[in-house]
This record gives sequence, structure tokens and C-alpha cells, in this order.
Amino acid sequence: MKNKSIRRMIGFWGVLLALANVPAAAAQCEALSEQQMLQASAWQVKPEAGHIYKVQGWYVQDGDSLSLAHGHRLRLGQINSTEMAHKKRLAQAYAQQARDQLDQLLGRQNAIYLRVLPKRKDHYGRWLVKLYDGAGLSAEAFLVARGLAYVVSMDAQGAEDCLWQHEARARKQSLRIWRTAMSAVYQAADLTPKQGGFMRMGGVVADINESQHHWYIGLGGQAGIKIDKQLLAASPFNLSSRQQLEQWVGQTILARGWLSWRKLSKKQRQKGYLSGLMSVYHLDMLEQAPARSGR
Repeated sequence: MKNKSIRRMIGFWGVLLALANVPAAAAQCEALSEQQMLQASAWQVKPEAGHIYKVQGWYVQDGDSLSLAHGHRLRLGQINSTEMAHKKRLAQAYAQQARDQLDQLLGRQNAIYLRVLPKRKDHYGRWLVKLYDGAGLSAEAFLVARGLAYVVSMDAQGAEDCLWQHEARARKQSLRIWRTAMSAVYQAADLTPKQGGFMRMGGVVADINESQHHWYIGLGGQAGIKIDKQLLAASPFNLSSRQQLEQWVGQTILARGWLSWRKLSKKQRQKGYLSGLMSVYHLDMLEQAPARSGR
């Protein structure tokens, strides 16, 4: 009994220290109102985008994903934490800490709340959500402000501005992930298929190619950026033709996202196809682009 009480006290003070270790001027993300929490529906087999759901059984997988008691898997759609150990892959820096702090935050609650994002699912079949604790406060903001997660925009809606503000302060103070080599900008021209996953990638635009629905921005090596044509056409860039986009050639671009590699045929290589692609789903993921400064 005595040991149990000691563990409880250690956990209590650990949570207090975690709560204290956040920039004092951090922006407040909008919380759920009491009425929204009271009116929240029980989680459904096919949840609807934009709706708020109340959940009372969950398991924290890592800093950006959970599983529910009935088997559904969730992905926090506006942040990305570092990777946990898996099989022969070692854990990345602060991955375990992100998982533990999220687990501590939610473990004190009788229920949590989820808002399903417009894209609804990622390519692994996980539901994309915004996560709120039992008091209706943003769990994403909790992690980003402590330097335990990067902000990402995985659909056309984009991440909340308050999250970018939290990240800017954590980055300025070099909190946790922002003091590691993982947060450095990797030059696309130097990347090889052995390097992939989430990263910040930059380079000088070397060439522009296109398919029916996408632009492919080459950065002088095997890796480049893939952007939906409609996304650029409807943006402040207002770029809808190859001639317009070729004005970017020779200028610097910096993006964040997941770099994945594909095997090319001999014919594809001869045509100059990129084997490494980082897909950009929202212009927030372009930290620096011609005629548009980064955050």
C-alpha cells in the first residue's frame, strides 16, 4: 500500500512538472464549451466529419495515435510526434516522453472528446481527429507547446493557428524535439532512399513536371515535392499553368511532411520521374516558398 501511494505521488508531481514546462505566453487553442461536451454523441462505427464524440474507453499508442475499446484506431490529424521503437527500429528522441505525457493527461479523465476532421481517414485507415481532454482542452496544444510534436496539416482545412503559435514558441526556446537533429532541414539533393519518413526538406527548385492532377517540384536530386494542382490554383499563389509555376525554378523552397520512395522503371527514370516524393496537402506545410514567407 505504501509503495502504491509513493507511485501515485510521483505520478502527480510528474504531471505538475509537465504542466509547468510550457512557454508562459502560449496561445490558447479554442476549448470545447460545456454545451458541446454535454451534446457530444457516443462514438459511432462511421463517425461524421465535424461532429464531436465522447469516448470512455481508449489506449494511447504513441504521441499522436490512440485506439478505442471497440477496435477503432485514431490519428491526431494536426500534429506528428516522433516514432516509437518498432521491431528492429529504435525509438526516436522524445517519442516515449510524448506517449507518456499524453497518457498521463488523458489518464486523469473519465472521458475524452473527439472531433472528426474533414479528410476522415489516413492511408492506414485510422480516423483523423482533433483530441480534447475531459475538460474540453486541446491535447494537441498540450504536446506542441512542450516541444513534443510538430504541427502538420493533413487535409485542406489545415491546422489551427494557435498550434503554429505554440510551435513557434517551443522552437524559439529549443524545447525537446527542437534541440535535436531531427528538426534540422534536410537538403533534398542529398537524400537517398535510405532516408524517409517525417522530415523538414528544402532545396532549390530545379524543374517542374506535372500529371493530370498534380505538380511535381524537383529539387535537384532524387527527391521532390508533390502538390495538388487545385490546391495551388485556389491559393494566394493563384498558379494554374506550368508557365506560371516555372517562375519558381532557381528559388528556395522548404516543406515538412512524409518523404516516401518508390521504385521507378527504366523508362520512368529516363523521363526524369522523382523516386522520392513529399506530398503537401495544405500550403501550411510549405514553410518557405517563392513569394511567400514561412511561419
